[in-house]
Amino acid sequence: MGFLDRFKQAFGSKSETTDSNETEYRDPLEEQMKKEHASRQQSVIDEAMAELEGENQQLRPEPVSDSPPDYDVGAVEAEDLLVEEETESDHSLLNIIEHESVEEMGDHLESVTILGDLPEEVEL
Repeated sequence: MGFLDRFKQAFGSKSETTDSNETEYRDPLEEQMKKEHASRQQSVIDEAMAELEGENQQLRPEPVSDSPPDYDVGAVEAEDLLVEEETESDHSLLNIIEHESVEEMGDHLESVTILGDLPEEVEL
């Protein structure tokens, strides 16, 4: 490739020199905007630290979910876990509610509208 490089140098166009005197545009308000941004950031940080350091913090109690009695047996010791008992293997039958009549379920579906493409009107 040495021959091609010498050929390009001899007959090729000379590279243009660029003016190094060109200056980049600088916004005259840049320094002021930097200071304002830094002060806004500092005020947000100060507010957050004041909130964290405040003594009047009240922790919200976490909602306690009451698990169904069929699943929760209360306090269990390690030995209880090692005892082999005949346990109920079909968990799909737990917490089944049987209604004697439809009236006791309430009328919460009376105002329901059916959305979608149906060939005919449906009554509830």
